[in-house]
Amino acid sequence: MYKTKKEIEDWIKKFNREQVERMRADNYLDHINDDDLDGNERFRSGGNWSVELVAPQALLDLLPEWESKNWWEVSVVIDGEGEGVFDSQQEALDEYGVKSIDEINAHFARRFYDVSLDEEEWWISLEKEIEGKTGLPFEQFRVNYG
Repeated sequence: MYKTKKEIEDWIKKFNREQVERMRADNYLDHINDDDLDGNERFRSGGNWSVELVAPQALLDLLPEWESKNWWEVSVVIDGEGEGVFDSQQEALDEYGVKSIDEINAHFARRFYDVSLDEEEWWISLEKEIEGKTGLPFEQFRVNYG
């Protein structure tokens, strides 16, 4: 079932509030910026994140602009700082069935404090909105557990 922009925005606002409440309940207050009501800066940087989602630009385009600002571009191959998706260029090529790393579209990440299975499934359900429409090798969420 396709989601409207309003449904997506409403769900994300609720989800962001629930993330903050879970952090408060666990006394993880040092990572909450109460001045940031929309969550634009709440979930960035290091910390005790349980899940990292990685998505292509086409999925970010479905999100409200204030939410898409929470996502940052990550390298396809893990860099010297440990950021990235794949251990090697060959692994990435094999995963996407392409001949050159340049054929793989950009990857963007966001970390979450605590995500229920239903919430994770909601994020993944957004894939149906773009599935088979971009013509790019990376069209789905990748889920990394912390």
